[in-house]
Amino acid sequence: MAKPKDGETYVRSLKAPVAAIVGELRAMVRKTAPELEEKIKYSFPHYDLDGTVVYIMAASEHVDLGFYDGVDLKDPKKLLEGTGKRLRHVKIRTSGAVSNPALKALVKEAVKVRTQATK
Repeated sequence: MAKPKDGETYVRSLKAPVAAIVGELRAMVRKTAPELEEKIKYSFPHYDLDGTVVYIMAASEHVDLGFYDGVDLKDPKKLLEGTGKRLRHVKIRTSGAVSNPALKALVKEAVKVRTQATK
């Protein structure tokens, strides 16, 4: 399979139900943080603002909504997972989970953290 050139191609390359989840996550990120630019890096969507802020990566049975500066994010709902130095992610297993307001809050927080880091 060829590497996707854009987010739409990426979604079309996926199988249900993860394709639907990725589509909904892309829409949520773009609506929540329109200042982020969608780019395909490492064959999946990344959202940049002077560096990557958020990424969406499909697995076989879930989708990771990842945050490059995840260790710096406020996460009152304890959604973030991961043990790396900087990255954290949330595993999304159903389309319904995309509407969780805590996900939008994490995206907004990630933009805020990135904006403060670049000042």
